[in-house]
Amino acid sequence: MRTVMLGLAGGVLLMAVAVVVSASDFEGLMLLNETSDGTTMQQQWFLKGDKLRFEETGPDADKGAMIFDAKKKVMYSLQHDEKIYMEIPTGETSKAAPDMSEDVVVIKAGKRDQAAGYPCEIYHTKDKSDGSTGELCIARGIGNAAMFGMMSAQAGGASLLPGWIRELFKDGGFPIKGVDRDAKGNEEARWEVVNIKKKSLDDALFLPPADYKKQDMAVIRPQSGDAMKERRSPADR
Repeated sequence: MRTVMLGLAGGVLLMAVAVVVSASDFEGLMLLNETSDGTTMQQQWFLKGDKLRFEETGPDADKGAMIFDAKKKVMYSLQHDEKIYMEIPTGETSKAAPDMSEDVVVIKAGKRDQAAGYPCEIYHTKDKSDGSTGELCIARGIGNAAMFGMMSAQAGGASLLPGWIRELFKDGGFPIKGVDRDAKGNEEARWEVVNIKKKSLDDALFLPPADYKKQDMAVIRPQSGDAMKERRSPADR
């Protein structure tokens, strides 16, 4: 089951989402390891107020980053190798991302765990459309306004977010640990946040670098949907 929030790999509101969830005042960096097909990748999440930045690290990582700014209602897709970026209004993300289906059933397990020193509550998930299952451990007080703005943008508006999304991500919820399994119970992916560091972040992290060239949306729009579908993150599930 992979329901795209980011599309990361990111996203997450239009300021209307504030009435759906209580975003936290968390500011800082999270490091997350994800293992899939025998390969482990590390992701970096930077969160500050209504801004979010996501990127992978390591030799096999995608050489790019996604930035979402809830106040500006815009997403930036950076390509470091070519020093270019795309500026995507959040209205474009709802066209590119899959529907957040009500076929997904989420049940509280009544158990707790922890990761990176943060307690979290376990939820079991099942996608009735394909039989895949999963487990999420949700920590509160980490997710920010940008996360929820990105989700609501991709859903086509905050009012269209399914109930299970509202439950999981209320009060600054963030999936700091989890696993995905296919219909036969075979593990497809596993992830865990390994470090959470509260720190002040430079605003420049949430803008395209000055020496990056902006790409014309008329050129990249036909490919943008496929590119966003290829990016994924724990919050996409």
